Amino acid sequence: MREDDDVKREEEALWTARGELPADLAKLEAELANLPLPPQPDWSRVAREPVRLPYRPMPLVWAAAAAMLVVALGGEWLVRDAWRVEAIEGRVRQRGPALPGRLPAGGECEADAGSRVRVQVAGLGQVELEPGTVLRRVPAPRGETRLALVQGTLHARIVAPPRAFVVETRVGVATDLGCAYTLSVDREGAGSLHVTQGRVAFTDHGREAFVPAGVWCPLTHEGVGVPRRDYASEQFLAVLEAFDQPGCAADTLDSVLAAAEASDAISLWHLLPRVMGGNRAKVATRLAQLIELPADVSVERVLALEPAALDAWWGAIGLGEAGEWRSGMLKKGLKAP
Repeated sequence: MREDDDVKREEEALWTARGELPADLAKLEAELANLPLPPQPDWSRVAREPVRLPYRPMPLVWAAAAAMLVVALGGEWLVRDAWRVEAIEGRVRQRGPALPGRLPAGGECEADAGSRVRVQVAGLGQVELEPGTVLRRVPAPRGETRLALVQGTLHARIVAPPRAFVVETRVGVATDLGCAYTLSVDREGAGSLHVTQGRVAFTDHGREAFVPAGVWCPLTHEGVGVPRRDYASEQFLAVLEAFDQPGCAADTLDSVLAAAEASDAISLWHLLPRVMGGNRAKVATRLAQLIELPADVSVERVLALEPAALDAWWGAIGLGEAGEWRSGMLKKGLKAP
């Protein structure tokens, strides 16, 4: 009986950890306690098998409904973003993404040889296309509206913050500063920019032309020409046109300077970076004779084409600060349509 009690106590001590273990088990427990423990496993390196749900194909009716929803939403956005296009005379031809009477982003419209077309630029104004004009609507960053004049003539009348409306050509980029103007360019890049209201900054590969109302400038495949007043003397316009021609006579510049009046200062200012050496000094001297220039800006700085000095002389012409004209297109690069 006593032996049974001893066995029961040993079993209780073994399975419940209450009471004393037998001597041999107590010795074994002490020896095991002195053994080093194995390292803890790095569970982060244990690859976990992804849980794969059974594939259940979408019913065809659901797939069709989803496709119709995508098309409907895309069509709604296309219509909402598109501009209204109408024929003033003849008919409108459209290419690329197009809807009847609408010009979405990426679309192109054309007024053929017997047509004139009006494009309503949403929230900004309108553009009219002369016969033979091709116009494309191109992507633009937020806050800017951009078109590309592939060829022909457009008349833009825009009421918008400065630099919100931009027109690309193969020659350069016209940035609207709140105005009305006519822009023409042919397949070879020849054309003109004529501003009738407000101001336009025209940028080619490295140069900017500041064109206010009542001033126009020629365009060639080499870039933007020298701006000139509509009402300049016939003599000045004739000699300046001769100066624009490649291979003009060496004395042509002298004729331009001699015919210039005070109101032609805008043309002479644009000439400064276009001529070199002694010719640039001649232009600066004649400009100083025609208008009052800042006394704190030396001629040497202007001849070196320091931006701050050129901007100060521009301010003396009375057409606003140069910073108001900067289009910022020189940093963005140009795109040919």
